[in-house]
Amino acid sequence: MSTILRAAILTLCLALMACATTTGRPFNAEAASHFADGKTTQADVRSALGEPETVQDRGDGSVMWLYSSSESRASVRDYVPFAGATNHPTMQALSLVFDRHGVLESHTAMQSR
Repeated sequence: MSTILRAAILTLCLALMACATTTGRPFNAEAASHFADGKTTQADVRSALGEPETVQDRGDGSVMWLYSSSESRASVRDYVPFAGATNHPTMQALSLVFDRHGVLESHTAMQSR
């Protein structure tokens, strides 16, 4: 096989491979849907989801925990005009505010697919 043909095949294979970008760590959205303001504790959340990605002291004794992840997959079609892009990023985020006793005050969840 000629060097040019090998290079062409290698280039084609690389172009057809999908690329993926992931940030954060996915969390169990089903488990998060059962959290209840005024009842769920930090220990409950930690048991269901693991350690938060970010912890923020709010200065009044309360604390905010953040969980988030995103993933984007690209294929060669995404770079070819009029070929029909297939890149559909997914994202999930969860923000939880706990009072000074470690009980959930409020939470917000978002997810896109």
